[in-house]
Amino acid sequence: MTTSEPIRSTVVDVDLDAITENIAALRARAKAEVIAVVEGVVLREAGVSGPILIFYGPTDPSELAHAVAQDLVLVIWDEQRARALSQTATALGRTARIHFKVDTGLTRLGSPLDEARARYRAIRALPRIEVDGIFTHFATADSPDPSFARTQIARFREVLSSLDELPRLVHASASAGVAAFGEVDGTNAVRPGLAVYGLHAAPHLASAMPLRPALHWQSRIHRIAAVPKGTGVSYGHEYRLPRDGRIATVPVGYGDGLPRIAGKSATVVVRGRRVGFAGRVCMDLVMLDVTEVDGAREGDEVVLIGSQNGAAQTAEELAAACGTISHEIVTGIRRRVPRRYFRGGQLVATRTLQGGHRSR
Repeated sequence: MTTSEPIRSTVVDVDLDAITENIAALRARAKAEVIAVVEGVVLREAGVSGPILIFYGPTDPSELAHAVAQDLVLVIWDEQRARALSQTATALGRTARIHFKVDTGLTRLGSPLDEARARYRAIRALPRIEVDGIFTHFATADSPDPSFARTQIARFREVLSSLDELPRLVHASASAGVAAFGEVDGTNAVRPGLAVYGLHAAPHLASAMPLRPALHWQSRIHRIAAVPKGTGVSYGHEYRLPRDGRIATVPVGYGDGLPRIAGKSATVVVRGRRVGFAGRVCMDLVMLDVTEVDGAREGDEVVLIGSQNGAAQTAEELAAACGTISHEIVTGIRRRVPRRYFRGGQLVATRTLQGGHRSR
């Protein structure tokens, strides 16, 4: 996929066709509706009118009026927030829709199990409140041993069976749950995040369903310099040329979301070859020892995530080299890195820090 768009050389390309295929694979495995995890307010401001669920629940009273006015669906699990939301919706003459969250063992957010039935009934009785969904979240669905997640499913079912009437949507699985369990009896929706974008929740779950990575992160060589053996590279001179060679400078760094620790053992792909970093990752630049890369020259593409000439580096591989998970790598790519969106191999939109989203 290429484009003549005048844009920074460090860029993320997003394959919208891959996202479409991944959602179809998720729906087929879970046999349920898909609630894709994305950025809610951004979608509403972009003109998307469908239901948008905000997972964390309101943390400040000022958020309530904005959420109701924007017709955002909020997560609620306690009566205090529910009453405040009811009052806000009444004052605005609107109905606030919510999903009720049950804490079945993640110990993060949600109603305690022994209070879930009473809280749910009390909240549902409040004026101007419509309970549109009920859900829980797994703690260990990505573990090779999913036994505790199965315990959570059983606990959630007990809560569901205690209710006189269930709301429209019942959900428990995110990406890992869909891969690990497929269809979960008693639920009719799933809410994947990373799987939508073609990332697997864990290596042992990679064969559960076909996913295609949607993100390609690249930059280009900005400078190549011939340097003699022993020359120090980057801050602290932690890397020194082991022989006469060539150092390439690439305009990407931790200011773009490339972890500083990547300089220790991570790689990129240049001319179809894996190349390690030469010294520390800087805020805006990294250096590569391209002595052994035949024909490497200024302007060559450098792939951080994606494929090139038969070689590839996945987000999972970059994450492993940095001692973290793919979720942190991809969500850490800064907004200053432009995005280009492709469908059918054609550029359909761009997003830059200065100009926001622009359809084409």
